Amino acid sequence: MTFRNTKFIILGFSFFFSILLMVFLFLRQGLDEDDLSICNLNSTASTFADFRGDFSLIDEDGLVVTNASIFDKPTLLYFGYTFCPDICPFDLMRNAQAVDLLQLENYEVKPIFVSVDPKRDTPSVLREFTAFHHPNMIGFTGNKDQLNNVKKIYKIYSEIPKTNSEDYIVNHSTFSYFILPKGEVQTYFTRKETPKDLAKAIKCILEKKLTN
Repeated sequence: MTFRNTKFIILGFSFFFSILLMVFLFLRQGLDEDDLSICNLNSTASTFADFRGDFSLIDEDGLVVTNASIFDKPTLLYFGYTFCPDICPFDLMRNAQAVDLLQLENYEVKPIFVSVDPKRDTPSVLREFTAFHHPNMIGFTGNKDQLNNVKKIYKIYSEIPKTNSEDYIVNHSTFSYFILPKGEVQTYFTRKETPKDLAKAIKCILEKKLTN
């Protein structure tokens, strides 16, 4: 094998590996834009591809509002009910603390609460309840069809027992969703995660999304 042939072979391999590196970096960049697993283990764009849809609810003033107006800014969404004895208040206070931690770093996130107990949770009840948990928290309710639609979109389970008593417990999902404007779900949080966990993950997601 001559020196000239060896030179061409080396140049060929160098060109080949350069192309492979370019392809790898291109694919890596594309993945980084969508894959938010570095921010939160529950964050992968493909997981929430079908967590979207149009819906309407009733706000604390008794007005019908749509998802477009609800998700006008980064939002932390939770489903529950105001008569919940312990789980809902704990989760909502956790979410409120996370919102305050983010506000300290100039990140504005809107906490919202959707009641799955429309019989007892009237707009006035919701207004008092959300004001107690955070001054920026907004509550929503709806009729049966409205709530069934929004629960279907966000894969929420809830069941009101058949009883004549007004003192009943509602079984329901306890996830908190972080959603960007236009209703794009980015991740969810479970009950085990702390206010700092939420704030850290949300900050990471916002930084990643704002820089891409």
